[in-house]
Amino acid sequence: MDGTDITYTSELRRKLLHLLAVFIPVGYYLWPSEAQAKALLVGSMIVAIAVDTFRLGEPRYRNLLHSLSGELIRPGEKTNLLGSTCLLISSAITVFLFSKEVAVAALCFLIVGDTVAALVGRRFGRIHLFGRKTVAGSLALFVSTVGVGSLIPGLSGGTVLAGAVVAAVVEALPLPLDDNFSIPILSGVAMTLARALGG
Repeated sequence: MDGTDITYTSELRRKLLHLLAVFIPVGYYLWPSEAQAKALLVGSMIVAIAVDTFRLGEPRYRNLLHSLSGELIRPGEKTNLLGSTCLLISSAITVFLFSKEVAVAALCFLIVGDTVAALVGRRFGRIHLFGRKTVAGSLALFVSTVGVGSLIPGLSGGTVLAGAVVAAVVEALPLPLDDNFSIPILSGVAMTLARALGG
């Protein structure tokens, strides 16, 4: 196995874990009480931030966790919040900003779309857009978000399409804001506007 295969395998493991986070929007959608679901999400976010803050402030605990996690923790996360913590924060923000259907779609766009884009882009991407972003990855994100968005009741095709386009563009652009925040929030805004305009 060469270096490229090792890198792809590490990314595959990381993204499969990322994909498990789909239980957040699915759980939020299915939970009988929307208020309770939001409270549970906020509580989870607070716990994650507390644990992550402890990790960053305690070198022995941090080094042990990093050695056990191996390549699952990216270099930038060793001195900053973990991607999983950022995902919980953005999820809490998203469910309070948007209607239930739009919030669920926006979070699925992040979790499913970003996973598919990364894996397809790394394996099949030949034409690059910005940095590591590829045409193949962006197209994969667009197709997967349209697919997952069409499964959510209450969203029209035009609304899903608007969110998918924005999600694909945002993921491809070298924006300073982390994808965990930019994809759900900006695609959520696009879908909300599309619904308001009758899309």
